[in-house]
Amino acid sequence: MNRSIPLFLGWAATGYLMLQGLTGCESETLPEAPPPPQLEQAESLGAQKLKTFAYNCLINGYVVADFRQSDDSMWLFLPRETLLLPRERTASGARYSNGDISFWSKGTEALLEDTEGQDHCVEDRRASILEDAKLRGVDYRATGNEPGWVLEITGNAVMFSTNYGQDTYNFVSAGHAFDQDSRIASYNSVSTEPAISARIIGKTCSDDMSGERFETQAEVELNGSIYRGCGQGLH
Repeated sequence: MNRSIPLFLGWAATGYLMLQGLTGCESETLPEAPPPPQLEQAESLGAQKLKTFAYNCLINGYVVADFRQSDDSMWLFLPRETLLLPRERTASGARYSNGDISFWSKGTEALLEDTEGQDHCVEDRRASILEDAKLRGVDYRATGNEPGWVLEITGNAVMFSTNYGQDTYNFVSAGHAFDQDSRIASYNSVSTEPAISARIIGKTCSDDMSGERFETQAEVELNGSIYRGCGQGLH
């Protein structure tokens, strides 16, 4: 498995639109580890539960742990290499190790250990959400506020979740239409019940709560209501 770490989200968003026709912790802080981080409901993910987690580590930098493949192993994405680590069962939990590198986690912290020593890591929840979506095959992801909503486009499959995950709509788009002048890619549901469409707009966007900047604007129209937010390509 090849991987570019960290995600270059600005480049990814631009690339996606072009494809569419648009331009030193002590070991005792982490005793024997429990199983992988609880697959709790992620913020603004609706029914999706995270199986991939991103960490910022003191020594290794940006690290991703993926638990989706098997209960008996995990993929560990390091800046220099990608490793498949078998699970080792212990009396108080589980850790993952290939004999040279070990990984275990507790809450929002993790510990990496190799022949050179230990590396303390702290989860970046927002990055975890994006990495999880990327490994699920999502091509484009957008979010908006009040009420919180999420848009995910995977090929012609479109998921829209609003009201902080309470209401989720899945629809198949009959492909996308692209307007060169307005730089808008539009996705419309095949079915008219409910009437729903999504638009990716090739203009920079700033989240109205966090102030974070994105490469694209996003709009979703559902039964006459319009939801506006910001988004990015993931591949």
